[in-house]
Amino acid sequence: MDRHKLRTLRTVAAGSFITLLIAACGGSSGASGNKSPVVMAVTAPLTGAYAVDGTPILEGSKTAQYVINQAGGILGRHLQLDETDTVGDPGDAVPAVNKELATGNPVALIGPVTLSIHAIEPIFDRAQIVDGWNGGSSQFDKQTDKWLYRCNASDSELGVAMAEYAIEKGYKTAAMFMSNSVTVQTLEPVIASAYKALGGTMVGTIGITPVQTNYLTEVQRAVALKPDVFFTQMEPGTASVAFKDFQQVNGLAIPFIGTDLESGSDFIKAVGPAAAAAHMTAIAGSNALTPGAGAAYGAAYQKVNGHLPQGGSGYAFDCAIVFALAMDYAKSTDPKVWVNDIEKVSNPPGTKVGLYKDAMADIKAGKKINYDGASGPMDFNQYHNVTGAWDVIVATGTADASTKTIETIPASTIQKVVNKEG
Repeated sequence: MDRHKLRTLRTVAAGSFITLLIAACGGSSGASGNKSPVVMAVTAPLTGAYAVDGTPILEGSKTAQYVINQAGGILGRHLQLDETDTVGDPGDAVPAVNKELATGNPVALIGPVTLSIHAIEPIFDRAQIVDGWNGGSSQFDKQTDKWLYRCNASDSELGVAMAEYAIEKGYKTAAMFMSNSVTVQTLEPVIASAYKALGGTMVGTIGITPVQTNYLTEVQRAVALKPDVFFTQMEPGTASVAFKDFQQVNGLAIPFIGTDLESGSDFIKAVGPAAAAAHMTAIAGSNALTPGAGAAYGAAYQKVNGHLPQGGSGYAFDCAIVFALAMDYAKSTDPKVWVNDIEKVSNPPGTKVGLYKDAMADIKAGKKINYDGASGPMDFNQYHNVTGAWDVIVATGTADASTKTIETIPASTIQKVVNKEG
């Protein structure tokens, strides 16, 4: 993806006019007497080479839509999702988002991924619409945009958790086997730095082009490094081919530690449930403190989408739920109003709650709530980033691609590693 040729953003000037027009018309009215749907736009690569990154966002958002509407909606109004396809390219994202803002009148955006966030951030800033994006780039670790909230933890924490678990397992040497994509560019140095600080030795990095038909050469190079473990992040289609080549070269003798994307049912089915269970461990944001939320999410997701959750889908789900609760709390669907209430429903202090219907009831009863969701605590810091513990997840090996958590790495452990790095 980092080599993906970006088309010229010829529509920026036109986009400015459209955004100003939207701002003049107003983003959304409150609840009083208005029974029209509340619109959120899923802004993600839904087609093309990078649809694999957008599908979890769409399916997680659809699950949130189902849960919210089953509970009576937002202020008595149903949630409507508009699908806005960025195709994973800023040249496509800009006109698509401008068109959605001009015609859909959304109160929030869910997405995009790292590929397009820089291109569309000026658009939702001018329109004063809240965006809940799904990306790991550490460039946003200290961002100050009022309208931008990141509903998954940064790569600067995920990479540390991966390194910590490798050392805990006694893996003294490691190699990277990663897709060459913009989504992992900030992850690799974080893993390497943390692993070194913990006493590990990185013996090499193998980058691969996503979704090829053969990785035998790259796999042979990786195996020749003789690491104790591979750190990895790959798309399901990429991993399907790579795992077969590893099986051919060394029988998958070297284990893998992956990211939250490797915990999804799509990835597990791609490499095979048995192979995933035997050779793969994934690190994902922990919902250990809210097990009811995770179980309820899994059941709703399967009902809506017909399969178990894909990796990373819970982040989009939690974004949509938090935004809906902020509107419930503010008694308004106007982003300029409820943006100020996001942390009032997501952060402590307050009654911990993991289900939308319960949270909405508590708000109606006048209680202060602290929503902890399907992907973990949604406690935003001053930079609108979430942080927390990390679950170590393995596949069970069953055909439905189910998983289980074998350990939870507390946030305090991650902080100790960061402090050790200086």
